[in-house]
Amino acid sequence: MPIWLRYALGAQAGLLVGMGLGRFGYSPMIPALIQSGTLAEAEAGYVGALNLGGYVIGALLTARLRRRFHEAWILRVCLALALLSLVASIPPWGFIWLAFWRFLVGVIVAIMMVLGIAYVTRFAPPGRTALATSIAFTGVGMGIFFSAAGLPWLLELGLAWAWGGSAMVGVLGAGMGFWAWAGAPRLEDPANAAADIPPRIPLDGKKLVAAQAMFSVGLIPHSIYWVDYVVRGLGAPMSEGALQWSLVGLGALLGTVLWGRVADRIGLNAGLVAVFAALSASIILPVLLPGAAIIIASSLVFGSQPGSSAVIAGRAQQAMGAASMVPLWRWMVVSVGTAQIVGGIGLVELFNRTGDYRPVFLVGGVAMGIAALLCASLSPVGKDRR
Repeated sequence: MPIWLRYALGAQAGLLVGMGLGRFGYSPMIPALIQSGTLAEAEAGYVGALNLGGYVIGALLTARLRRRFHEAWILRVCLALALLSLVASIPPWGFIWLAFWRFLVGVIVAIMMVLGIAYVTRFAPPGRTALATSIAFTGVGMGIFFSAAGLPWLLELGLAWAWGGSAMVGVLGAGMGFWAWAGAPRLEDPANAAADIPPRIPLDGKKLVAAQAMFSVGLIPHSIYWVDYVVRGLGAPMSEGALQWSLVGLGALLGTVLWGRVADRIGLNAGLVAVFAALSASIILPVLLPGAAIIIASSLVFGSQPGSSAVIAGRAQQAMGAASMVPLWRWMVVSVGTAQIVGGIGLVELFNRTGDYRPVFLVGGVAMGIAALLCASLSPVGKDRR
């Protein structure tokens, strides 16, 4: 097996356990956690916020960890802790217990995101960068698909079954991750890694950081209100809402690799413009023209959003040239977490004040459109020079 594919599968395993199961698997469990008395309604929101806060902290901690430990060793430890967080969530021991593990998995997934994707882009051959990162990000898609299709069924048996099912899938992912990172070299010479931050982040890198922030704001309407909009906003039955969330999971599973292949064909810059423009349309059109076909297309296209992260990771490596992409990618991860916290509070407040889904989704769509414009202004590289 090519070494680049091995590392892509290792990053895929980390994102499956840490983000797909550890992060996205929490949302469908919230009603059951509240109904069972494990968490109060407000506590469930605080647990989610702590996870986002941990994500930002994890990204900031990565540089210090790299100076002291081998990156592959860090990734294996993070995998073990992510799996432990799923197992530890099984006992119904209340807010503080669950909040600690949710915060920890937020820290862990950011570290795995930074280092795992850095390995993928560092070792991917020319012309395969977008494909390699897409394979890695299908781990997120697998987790979303499982949370949409598997967890509702397991929740009918009880919360312990749902957490336990996630943990069993996590065991498989952790096993693959431990295999992938065994014997992996350092990302760069330790003497160079000690400095970690290059003299400056290039202008294209700064644009990518801003685009990631806009992307994160654009994710919020669907992440919080999509099923609610379909059910309460459009008057559809709850089964229809569940179906649409399953389609989001299907889009995440299939669309990630699709966007990677598109970017490898037309260039990373053009690929980023295409994916952000498509996401913008998938957010805006459902509240302006809420027909059945548009609702289905919105679920599928929005679900493919991990593909944008895959493509933008490849472009981040190109922006840094021969230097390690870790410093730039770390700030891009920080921008994601920060924008989600700030944007989440702002858009939730906007909905609470207006009671209208349209302004929330329009803001999200415009944010994605701004991300597309930022990427259109990037310096041409590779196929984008044509």
